[in-house]
Amino acid sequence: MQQYSIRSLLVIWCSLLCAAFLQVMPVPTFLDAFRPNWVLLVALYWAIAMPYRFNLGSAWLAGIMLDLIWGTMLGINALAFVFAITPVVIHFQKIRSFSIGHQALVMTGVSLLYQLLSYLFELWLNDVIMPPGYYFSSLITIVAWPWLFLVLRKARRHWRIN
Repeated sequence: MQQYSIRSLLVIWCSLLCAAFLQVMPVPTFLDAFRPNWVLLVALYWAIAMPYRFNLGSAWLAGIMLDLIWGTMLGINALAFVFAITPVVIHFQKIRSFSIGHQALVMTGVSLLYQLLSYLFELWLNDVIMPPGYYFSSLITIVAWPWLFLVLRKARRHWRIN
């Protein structure tokens, strides 16, 4: 039993680390606005698939990890992650029963909520200006979610994480 617990935590956090690498991987400037928030999407997957292993505390840690990677004020992304993932954790059984397309729409809404909260926290603390195309990355979630869902589900089944 202990071996499965350690394995599941390792797979979850390794997948979040891979998402963090995707998040900071250099892309051409014109494509940067279309990069989805990979860490958020992976966190959403684990919150739906295993809410007893990946809960709001884990979402907070994933947000802190993103704060450290991006060099933003510590806690902004963490707080936005917790507020955005809370409805998903509460309604995980309902969301899990949706089709992948419907889940993609829900995840797009959650991603938009995260970006709105993140912007509001930044505006409140640092008085920033919203760049043009700020919400484009959330709209790409509709395309990215089905692929990410299938890859992570395959990894979860391969490593026998329950």
